[in-house]
Amino acid sequence: MTALTLRGGMVWDGRADALREASVVVDEGKIAAIGTGAASGTALDISGYTALPGLIEGHAHLCFNAASNWRAVFDSDTPGRMLLRMVAHGRTMLEAGITTVRDLGAPTGLAIEIREAFASGLAPGPDLLVSGAPITTTGGHCWFMGGEADGELELRKAVRGLVKAGVDWIKVMATGGSMTRGTNTLAAQYSTGELRAIVEEAHRLGRRVAAHCHGTAGIRAAVEAGVDSLEHCSFAGPDGVDRDDALIDRIAASNTIVSQTISVGYRRWLDDGQRRQRSELLQRILKTGCRMIASTDCGIPNVGHAELAGGLEVFSELGGLSPVQVLRLATSASGELLGMADRGALEPGRRADVLVVSGDPTANLGALTRVRYVIKRGQVVFAAP
Repeated sequence: MTALTLRGGMVWDGRADALREASVVVDEGKIAAIGTGAASGTALDISGYTALPGLIEGHAHLCFNAASNWRAVFDSDTPGRMLLRMVAHGRTMLEAGITTVRDLGAPTGLAIEIREAFASGLAPGPDLLVSGAPITTTGGHCWFMGGEADGELELRKAVRGLVKAGVDWIKVMATGGSMTRGTNTLAAQYSTGELRAIVEEAHRLGRRVAAHCHGTAGIRAAVEAGVDSLEHCSFAGPDGVDRDDALIDRIAASNTIVSQTISVGYRRWLDDGQRRQRSELLQRILKTGCRMIASTDCGIPNVGHAELAGGLEVFSELGGLSPVQVLRLATSASGELLGMADRGALEPGRRADVLVVSGDPTANLGALTRVRYVIKRGQVVFAAP
């Protein structure tokens, strides 16, 4: 593997408050050095551009097509066609500078296959952490992915089966969801005891548990059961946001990851009142010190797979955060919280996943859409025409 030096540009390392002028030396798939005098191997001139860590998407669905006809497409796909669709979506994400993705819902066999294809270089795409089919009640949210299980014994067996298949995370639907007709978004799908059985079995087998939860009752049950990440965590109630500040305090104290899946879709879905409620909720969660990552739920209707940058802009607007603060959530914070200490920052010894953009994303997140180069494991995998 040939050494590569990115020279002439600015660098944001995933942690700092501002850019600095430096060269980035990549060797054997890792960051070898960063500094004004650093150089080795082939030179890549990035004058006028900014190098930063490859982005991390914390909640995605490569099997969905991001369109209103998603269910008809999903149901009519053969496994081969769905796999090809997932490959295409992965390539789109990689070319947008997203080098690592946590996919939290797809048919289990296909999720494993696509993860291995991307990892081996058989197809171009980001590194994947996959959950396979989410565990859900009979007829529960996303039952059509194949993860139905009821009662403690079935739930434990479901976890064991997923681990046997090779998943990285266990996903459970703690509440219903708007994309599955007949489910109740506000109510808990499982009792605290049932969720605890899932967590116990997953932890015994070295896996963490991500819980889809919208309604406050489901969030509370998931927290009491000890899940590792709360997906959406929207505190949905019959009249909008049903915020429970005591529960938010408990989430912060438990060190549970909060993955709110804030996306460009918020601009289309929320009226002024709903936007204000969501903003107040997000700011309360941030103020309490909850451990947060960036995520968009991409693949659902009107949330394209390459729209993480737009989601970060919405996050900044709602949360009252600076671009740098939001960028950390999609790089160094996600790397640490999702258990990937080898990425998320441009530091010697870390994996060389690098995004090069035109402009300064620490001042304007829109710069993330102006991708010039994407480097994955030290190899240039995309160069803009």
